[in-house]
Amino acid sequence: MFRNAFQHRFVTVFTSAGSKPLSIWDVYTKNGHARRVTDEHIRSLAFELTGVNVATTFMVAPCAPCPSLSIKLPFLVMLVKNMKKFFSFEIQILDDRQSLRRLRFSNYQSGTRVDNFSTSMPLSLTPGWNHIQFNLADFTRRAYGTNYVETVRLQIHANVRIKRIYFCDQLYTNDETPPELRLFPPVRPNRMMQLKMQQKPQAKIPHEPIETVRPPTPIDNADVANQLENELVATAQCAVGTEL
Repeated sequence: MFRNAFQHRFVTVFTSAGSKPLSIWDVYTKNGHARRVTDEHIRSLAFELTGVNVATTFMVAPCAPCPSLSIKLPFLVMLVKNMKKFFSFEIQILDDRQSLRRLRFSNYQSGTRVDNFSTSMPLSLTPGWNHIQFNLADFTRRAYGTNYVETVRLQIHANVRIKRIYFCDQLYTNDETPPELRLFPPVRPNRMMQLKMQQKPQAKIPHEPIETVRPPTPIDNADVANQLENELVATAQCAVGTEL
């Protein structure tokens, strides 16, 4: 399916947004349902896959009649929510010996089992939403001693809520990941907030003039005494001159 596509950094195989989230997927439900819901935690659309039996309710990519996904990027990233029920998924890969290997992860088994063509491993999920990352090349090398070539098939079983599934060439931090691939994309300010941020602050002009009283100039007591003494001396001289 993606063999002739340019696979650089990120390849998305499922997203809960958009008009056709299941364009490359086939969905099978028995005593369960597959629907798109609005998750109250992330406040965004998510695809919910629930059923009584894990084995009979699942979604698989690629859809028939395409035989293979042909994705060569070695890292699988899934944004899924723990529904506190049984959940499993399978990845079918092709190695350099031209052998198909199946990697199965589930939250209801405690041990790891490696067979000739399949490996079962336990999966631990935290409450709420989880950001799961798998190094498929490392799993293939440790389990079979071979090199990872490409991902052929991806199958998700109940019970889970999915926001996005994608492949990447290496592990990226949250800041390095594009916003549309994150669990919580950065909040963008609306147009009014941008205009307020661009406006320069202006000085506030009072509506009415404010009257201020200027404090009196401080007077030295010594100067006042000298001035009174000089006035008394001048008055006395004037009085003496009048009597003469």
